[in-house]
Amino acid sequence: MEGDLPDQPDLFSVQQEDDAEGLEHIPPFAAPVAAAPSAVTRDPVALRIAEAVRDVFGDFGSEHGLSRGEIAQACAAVASAGEFDARFRVFIKLRLLESLRGKAHDQRYVFNPTSGAALLVYERLGEAGGVQEITMLLDRTREGLLNGSLTEEQLAAKIAQARRSLANYTNHLLRLVRTRPIEELLGQRHHHAHTTSLEEAKHLVHAVAEQYPALRPAGTRLIQEALRYTAAVNEFHDRLMQQATTRRDFSMLLPEQYVTAARRSSADALAQVFATTVFDPPHVQITTGQILTAAADHQPPPPRQRLPRPPSRPPGPDPVEAARAKAALARQRREATVTLLMAGKDEADVTAALRALPWQAAVKHLVELLRAAADPAIPFMLDISREVIVDGAGPVTYASPVTAYRIPDSPQGMDDDTEAAPQSPHE
Repeated sequence: MEGDLPDQPDLFSVQQEDDAEGLEHIPPFAAPVAAAPSAVTRDPVALRIAEAVRDVFGDFGSEHGLSRGEIAQACAAVASAGEFDARFRVFIKLRLLESLRGKAHDQRYVFNPTSGAALLVYERLGEAGGVQEITMLLDRTREGLLNGSLTEEQLAAKIAQARRSLANYTNHLLRLVRTRPIEELLGQRHHHAHTTSLEEAKHLVHAVAEQYPALRPAGTRLIQEALRYTAAVNEFHDRLMQQATTRRDFSMLLPEQYVTAARRSSADALAQVFATTVFDPPHVQITTGQILTAAADHQPPPPRQRLPRPPSRPPGPDPVEAARAKAALARQRREATVTLLMAGKDEADVTAALRALPWQAAVKHLVELLRAAADPAIPFMLDISREVIVDGAGPVTYASPVTAYRIPDSPQGMDDDTEAAPQSPHE
């Protein structure tokens, strides 16, 4: 019977992760500060009562607080009187609610804003997981770097904290993808629907490397860990897509994935969805006048004169292949120039070598370095400082310190994503 079948989640339903009530994130969130396992609740009514208390203070509260009766009336829609009494005592003990004047006999209470902030965190964890917290950490670290509120030691600690957090999430996601059943992956779709950690990490590392070159290795490790997390997310989505194709269960996919398929797939690929669908024959009734009107409106344009055939290609080498070969030779020359200037090192200051050349040759070499840094096929990055060196008697009058370094081996896509944008040289 249709009524006996369990409810199945459709494409546009918001699934709660793992737990039917969406409270699985509360125990690990409170675990670092919990006194005992029994101190963490898994009762959804408790969370609804706390949210109702927050809302009533936000709607009707003032600096004079609210009475117990007013709070109980606001919670009557979500909990019974007995459930409210039990939670009210817990709220008083844990200081979610505090007496207005700090006295035991006081019957008016105020709401602790710290508890309100915790409720917002619980809601965000339930919707997007903890990856968003790492993105916020990277953004705050970059902001602290730009406004000068963080020292070099504090920046190093923040970068290490973000890298370790990303590593923990990557390991968890890989373990989930490679060892757990598909039903557990479905519950994690919203946690990894959008990943911006890689972009935030790149912006932070570029900003840190400019002011603190000693932190560049730590920044490189952070980007590598962000790339590793991105690869794990791609593997996660690939397994979902494989299962959706095998089972023909399109509820496994998110609405965003349907939008991406519609924008990037061909019409033939989209038509395959209805390849085995049976349609009723059409029953369209039109008149002769409608046919004549439609034919007049959609008649083909008059024929146009066909252009003459283009002349045949003259004999000789293919100019396209010749251009490709020329580009390949130019790339080899640039890479050889970079290797020669760096003397086989992974990182080298080439300022002195450029300044020792005649200024025309120095400009030519610097241009080759910039073009090599802009080429994604060459694992090489260039850092040009904003400092200006003035030497009136030297071959090059004006110059800026230039540091070249080779990008270490990394997962596929590392060269493109971590490539530094070349800066304008100061001749």
